[in-house]
Amino acid sequence: MKTKIILIVGPSGVGKDTLIKGAKKELKTDINFVKRYITRKPDKSEKNYYLDEYAFEILKHNSLFVSTWNAHENFYGISKNSIKNGLNIISISRSKIEDFEKVYKDVYTINITVPKEELRSRLLIRKRETEEEIEKRLNRTYKKINARNLIEFDNSGDIEKSIESFVKVLKKIDSE
Repeated sequence: MKTKIILIVGPSGVGKDTLIKGAKKELKTDINFVKRYITRKPDKSEKNYYLDEYAFEILKHNSLFVSTWNAHENFYGISKNSIKNGLNIISISRSKIEDFEKVYKDVYTINITVPKEELRSRLLIRKRETEEEIEKRLNRTYKKINARNLIEFDNSGDIEKSIESFVKVLKKIDSE
C-alpha cells in the first residue's frame, strides 16, 4: 500500500477541524487522521499533542518533524513517524505544502474557503482573538497556493452537506 497525503489548508475559522471531525465519523476505513504537535492551549474541538515551547524545540532539534511552522505566536509540527502507509489527512499551514511535496509523491491539497463575512462571524463566535486581531486576519492578503494537486472546497453551506461533500472528495482521492 502506498503512502498518500491529503493536506487540509485554509484560514483559521473556515471549518477545517469540523470537516475533519465529520469525515472521521463517516469514514470507517483505515484512514490516518494525523495529529499535530501544538504549543498553544488545547481547544475542545481539536485532538492534537499539546506541549510547551521548550519541549517543541527539543523535538524539532532532534528532527522529529517532517514540517513545522509558526502561526499566531504558536508552534505547530507534524512528526515524521505519524505518516503511515495508506491515506493520511493532515491540517497544516498553506506555507508548508512544499515540505510534504518534497518528501512524498502522492500529495493532494484541499483549500477550505468561506466568504469573508462568514469567516468574521465564525471567528467572533470562537472567541480566540480580539475583534482587532480578527480584522487584521481578515484583511491579510495571501499568496496564491502553489500545490501539485490543488482542490478548492467552499465550506460556507450547511455543515452536514459540507461534510458529505468533503467525504466524497476524500473518497475520490483515495480511489485514485
